[in-house]
Amino acid sequence: MNVVGIIAEFNPFHSGHAHLIHRAKEITGSEYAVVVMNGSFVQRGEPAVFSKYHRTRAALEGGADLVLELPVRFGISSAGDFALGGVMALSSLGFVTHLAFGSEEGEIGPFQEAASALSQESEEFRRILSCALREGLPYPAARAQALAETSSIPLSLQEQPNNILGVEYCLALKKLRSPLIPVTIPRTGMGYHDRAGTGGAAQAEHPSATALRERIRQDGSPHLTLEDLGSALDYALLKSTDLSQYKDISPELARRMRRCLWNHRTIQELIQRCRTRAFTDGRIRRGLMQCLLGITAAAPSMPYLRLLGLRKEPAEKGVSSLLSQTTDSCQILSRLAADVKKLSPGALSLFQQDLFASELYRQTWCRKYGVHLPNEYQRSPVIIAQWRH
Repeated sequence: MNVVGIIAEFNPFHSGHAHLIHRAKEITGSEYAVVVMNGSFVQRGEPAVFSKYHRTRAALEGGADLVLELPVRFGISSAGDFALGGVMALSSLGFVTHLAFGSEEGEIGPFQEAASALSQESEEFRRILSCALREGLPYPAARAQALAETSSIPLSLQEQPNNILGVEYCLALKKLRSPLIPVTIPRTGMGYHDRAGTGGAAQAEHPSATALRERIRQDGSPHLTLEDLGSALDYALLKSTDLSQYKDISPELARRMRRCLWNHRTIQELIQRCRTRAFTDGRIRRGLMQCLLGITAAAPSMPYLRLLGLRKEPAEKGVSSLLSQTTDSCQILSRLAADVKKLSPGALSLFQQDLFASELYRQTWCRKYGVHLPNEYQRSPVIIAQWRH
């Protein structure tokens, strides 16, 4: 039986994501779609606009059958580590057969060619990469330039957000020697960064997450932003004696953050002051959140995955039975109070980061909107009944 895996943020979930899930099932002949999703914070270094439970329910209603949480250590990381964590998670389950992702390219061949080239870095590749980095290019752009100049892979393959992640997914599959079979679905509708439709039914049908987040902000719908964590971020930066210990903060970026820390009114202003050609907004945001959450460059592992939700069929059939097939190396956390006690000391330390991130998100939401929300130990997985005919 084929089971397709998808690595996602769904920030927020929209019709384009539903299209991806349904097409992924069709193309791979899969009965089930398993999603590994970022929790309370997303890869760009910000709070998710809506809670992970809200997004889980939307994903299940949109066609996903099982949703698991990607540990925050991988979720707030560069594209390479985000992809590595997602592939590691899906591979560790033991029952997922395919990995599907959306892309602007639409064909899997170029991604596999790029991954092969990157996994066998030539001397010339490393020379060009080093020169580009010395010129001040951020690492992703420098690597793309080196790849384009030393292979037949066009630069355009690594210029679009979904294409960039697609290359990283295929590279992670090679690094981990994962048996997952990669497939890609052409992105339709608005472009990733498009903020408003400029015409065409496809754009109206599949808006971008960027456009939806902007609409949420304009409408005043309840949501969180990085500015809501401003005081906590300032405290974490002031308290830290060594910013370079955090995962994506190099010694040079740490020194720049220190210089810019003393004269800003908003977090966005701090980011603007820290920004250079080499240090992009995304990297700075991730560094800030890694400092706040205590995410250092620890060796990657995937000892557990948190169950966020599933479609449940009659008599415990279907996707529920898949969970009994998971490998011994990855524990599924479905009842926190009982399951956390079974974690090893190393796994428990990793989980404490997830728990802190979730509680930070919950308490920030509660204070901003004056509501009470249950804590992580009081939450149960989102379950949607599914009857197959």
